[in-house]
Amino acid sequence: MAEEQSSITFNDVLFATDFSSASMTAFPYALTIADRYHSNLYIAHVIDPEPFGPLSRESSSKAIDQAHEQARQQIEQLFAVHGLQGERFRPIVREGKVAQVLLDIDRGNRIDLVVLGTHGRTTRKKLLLGSVAEEVFRVSPCPVLIVGPRGVSPPPKPELRHILYLVEFAPDSSRAADYAVSLAEQCDANLTVMHVSEDMRVAPNQAEQITQPAARWLEDHAGFGSDLWKRIRLEGGFGPASAAILDFAAKSAVDLIVISAHSLDPLIAAHFPRPDTAYETVSRAQCPVLTIRDSHA
Repeated sequence: MAEEQSSITFNDVLFATDFSSASMTAFPYALTIADRYHSNLYIAHVIDPEPFGPLSRESSSKAIDQAHEQARQQIEQLFAVHGLQGERFRPIVREGKVAQVLLDIDRGNRIDLVVLGTHGRTTRKKLLLGSVAEEVFRVSPCPVLIVGPRGVSPPPKPELRHILYLVEFAPDSSRAADYAVSLAEQCDANLTVMHVSEDMRVAPNQAEQITQPAARWLEDHAGFGSDLWKRIRLEGGFGPASAAILDFAAKSAVDLIVISAHSLDPLIAAHFPRPDTAYETVSRAQCPVLTIRDSHA
């Protein structure tokens, strides 16, 4: 039986940005979560030295120094515009390979949540995540909230009023369940727990079997003393999991999707014949997606 309150905390939140419009789309969500959890908020920018390679050593060093100063000024401007003052708000400017530096910041500061936005990249066949976003959510030891390439720009202070969580197994031992419950409690949000059967041949009169894992999840994760019981909905879906999730999210005004992500080397994942559920969901969702790396995913 679940405890009445979730033990999940976001003491330290890292927002990663390259100052592009795509990356800044995620900033309001970092602010919302930091406000709800009274978190320390780090704003990080990583300077990739590779574009400065063709310059002479002296010119390259000067250009990188200027990039550092410009980045710090832009972060300080963000703090000023949003009235972010005090020790809770901390700028970080580093240089190196972007994904690796972000992961180093993540581990070095014991970050509890990474937030980022990505414009992705397009091939002739599909829309893909950027390599930085994929490497971070595949490898990060903490949850990663991503606004993907199809994400819709949020208002300055977005509210998380409806959270969708995909339950894959019953009993559900994934860490993602705890995060879904915690966010729903902290944000006073409605929580939809969805289980998807990929067997399209299930007869309509067997549909109630699809919600059985979700019902067991409810008993295991939502304490009887929690007000969350009044705001939980069980939902069954059919077909490919990502398609069912995205269809429901679009029709039901979902503000956040919470999902477990496979712990995979991004290079290995890139050779899969088709993207896994987490990757496909982040790539196509119009709302942010919170991914939690899980060895059971």
